Amino acid sequence: MQYVTDATVTTVLGADWAALGDANQAILLANSWLNSHRLPTYTDVVPEQILAAGAYIAKEVIAGTMYQGRKDGLITSKSVKAGSVSSSKTYAEGVDGQAMTAGEEMALILIKPYLLSAPLIVPLGRF
Repeated sequence: MQYVTDATVTTVLGADWAALGDANQAILLANSWLNSHRLPTYTDVVPEQILAAGAYIAKEVIAGTMYQGRKDGLITSKSVKAGSVSSSKTYAEGVDGQAMTAGEEMALILIKPYLLSAPLIVPLGRF
């Protein structure tokens, strides 16, 4: 669903909101970000809070602060020791343990609304 448009973002942030970047890409990524959060599909009027959230995400994309990409893998544990200085990090294994480029992270956001989740299987007990 397309929640925000150039007109929507201009209404929230002003006419020069995209002066330093690609407005089309910012709007695409803002809508993708909103869709990744499983918001309801609105057929008539989208709430102003959702439109404002999309506008602020578009602003962050233009500013270059969104979708920076992971430089390290996901940390599963971390420990610090003050006496005799010690530090330890344990990274996840597999895909989560690998660094992620900004392009890959953006692609995952873009496809997330199309991914199906596994059905919930609840075992039945004795009654």
